[in-house]
Amino acid sequence: MERNVLLAIVLAIAVLILFQYLQVKLFSPPPPSLNQTFNQTQPISSKADHLEAFSPNLGKKENIPQKQEFLAKNIFIQTPLYQSTLTTVGGRFTEFKLHHYRRERKNPNPVNLVHSNFYPFEVYLASDPGLALSSFAYEGKEKLELKEKDTERIVFKVQRKGLEIAKIFQFKGDSYYLDLTVEITNTKEEPIKDRLLLRGIFSPFVKGSDIVFKGPFYYTDHLVEVKLSDTLTEYVGPLKYLGVMDVYFLIGVIPAEASNYRATFRKLRSEDEFILWTPEFSLKGGEKKTFTFKLYLGPKRSEDLGKEYPKLAKALYFGYFDIIAKPLLWLLKKFHQFIPNYGVAIIFVTILLRILFFPLNQMSFKSMKKMQELQPVIQRLREKYKDDHATLQKEIMNLYRTHKINPLSGCLPILIQIPVFFAFYKVLLMAIELRHAPFILWITDLSAPERLYLGSFIIPWLGGIPLLTILMGISMFIQQKLTPTSMDPVQEKVMLLLPIFFTFLFVNFPSGLVLYWFVNNLLSIGQQILTLKLQKR
Repeated sequence: MERNVLLAIVLAIAVLILFQYLQVKLFSPPPPSLNQTFNQTQPISSKADHLEAFSPNLGKKENIPQKQEFLAKNIFIQTPLYQSTLTTVGGRFTEFKLHHYRRERKNPNPVNLVHSNFYPFEVYLASDPGLALSSFAYEGKEKLELKEKDTERIVFKVQRKGLEIAKIFQFKGDSYYLDLTVEITNTKEEPIKDRLLLRGIFSPFVKGSDIVFKGPFYYTDHLVEVKLSDTLTEYVGPLKYLGVMDVYFLIGVIPAEASNYRATFRKLRSEDEFILWTPEFSLKGGEKKTFTFKLYLGPKRSEDLGKEYPKLAKALYFGYFDIIAKPLLWLLKKFHQFIPNYGVAIIFVTILLRILFFPLNQMSFKSMKKMQELQPVIQRLREKYKDDHATLQKEIMNLYRTHKINPLSGCLPILIQIPVFFAFYKVLLMAIELRHAPFILWITDLSAPERLYLGSFIIPWLGGIPLLTILMGISMFIQQKLTPTSMDPVQEKVMLLLPIFFTFLFVNFPSGLVLYWFVNNLLSIGQQILTLKLQKR
């Protein structure tokens, strides 16, 4: 019984990790059925035609016409959180660099959320895709420097095909949020009907785990991660927000109006694209229509995401065990406020979890000890009823009832801790607070595998020595030797392979997760030694 449950636990862990990897790498669900979405106000004859018609220069490096290039002017914005550049060609961002986040631990260059070939937040009309690359007029300072409480507006205007279009950005010195307002005025006498489109392009901003989702998403009453294939994916209906993300950073668009929207998503060469279609609008001569959006360009950090629009914090999603992961992340942050080292914070959270699980672990240890003491009796029953399996099981269960033993209680604490393990696993993969966070000595990044480098000594496929992982495997071996067992000697020797298996399994896990498991093993060893001493008194 005990052997089978432990083997099942090990296999479950391995299968779940493999499943997450394969799910992201190999499997993409089919696009949502348009029959299940809200009625569209304009039919689409062909998805391919629709995208080519309304997405200029898709998948190609943009070549701005010479005249527009000559007229182009750059506006620079500096805040305590980021520096960005806007161009008058389309009124678009050409860079958005975050001051407090480096591309790599040893690389001082800041993270840039704008792709060098594709500029986000270009707007155009369904009837006029060329508006996206029009040369907008701009008057004012070419360099804005905002302090923490400052706000500044930048206004771009263009006259085009009988319409006056204004694109207005409002920047805030203390937020990764900015406001975008688009005003469309019909200067003709004839009425018009049209749609406004807002487009964004994505490629991963920084390196991150391959088993964590990267790409476009949208939020209705829950978060939907759009796993793109070669076909167009589309959603039509009520929409709270949409955008693109990688492991640590996010670009989001939040419409102000609570209306039905159309959102289209498409994979280009190495980038993903989203387009937000507003509801259709009508303008008589002289009338004006205003669209307002909140934009977010920044880290996937709950405090920043939820600052102006709390629902955006739900884009930080840790998967199946999100309900456990977020309290664990909150605990880590609380401990970090008092001890500014996330490795130490992980140790304190592990101790707290061990205290919470102490009664269950104690019950498990005592139950396994009683089962070990009953092994001679069980062995005699097996010899007596070796040809009558049903009677053997009945006699063993009667023996357990007589001695008030639950045969599953020995494995119950392990089963309960598996969700905690996976929740911590996702936190340590995704929490931006742990990105590039050092612990001690050779452990310089708790979100990456640890390696100890000794001069020119190199281990093939690994590089340095995974010392903490090896110590974790040794601690697991000691823990297993101290744990009472009801197995026969052959089964017990087979189970001693578990520490080796876990050592290989953990070798490329984040060092923070290895640290958690290592400290948890040490606390378990201490609890077992203490319990054995108390029983001998």
